[in-house]
Amino acid sequence: MSRLLIGADGTLLELESLGTDVDGGLLDKARRELLARRPADGPHRWGYLLGVEADARPDLPAATAVDESLRAAVAAAVGDETGRSYALSFLKAAEGPPPAASEGVHYGGFHLDTHPELDGEHGLELARVLINLAATPRRFRFAATDRHTLAERGVPVHRGDYQVVELPDAVEIRTIEIPAREPGRVHALRFWASVVPHVGADDARGHFLASYEAVAAYPAEP
Repeated sequence: MSRLLIGADGTLLELESLGTDVDGGLLDKARRELLARRPADGPHRWGYLLGVEADARPDLPAATAVDESLRAAVAAAVGDETGRSYALSFLKAAEGPPPAASEGVHYGGFHLDTHPELDGEHGLELARVLINLAATPRRFRFAATDRHTLAERGVPVHRGDYQVVELPDAVEIRTIEIPAREPGRVHALRFWASVVPHVGADDARGHFLASYEAVAAYPAEP
């Protein structure tokens, strides 16, 4: 059963449980495929498949099969409820202690996601379904605010690209865990990725995630 987390400003995130026929063996194969796409960075390994990388799929059969099954589960559980058409944003995996980074994919600061169709200040936003495929929980940090409130407080938030957000000291930071996968079931966090400043909390256990996204009218449930 899903659980709603509502901040004082009305920001909403929803924890969702999704039934799926993906078994642990296929998930482990997909994870190995993703990690093998890049050379190891010392004790840290990571790799991904983006939704736009259609040409890479023939070499990633397990990851492709996982995407197809998860996409059907998201369409059935979330798409039917919201009327949205969700597409794969990414499958990604990592293991080992994460490197320190001041920018880029390993940066531990808060950010807002973007999309080519998001070119105005109001109306359309990016709804995301972030699925934990790992055998361990995934910690997720978010700010109890939104980009509109930040803009009113003078914090610049550009819509045209991936945006790191420097949060004011007074903004409350919260952490939620997306539970580990179970036989026949995975857990996901639904949220407005272009509205709520957020970041994953990486550690030496690594992560294994799938993300599906849809451009949709806002405000609404994610």
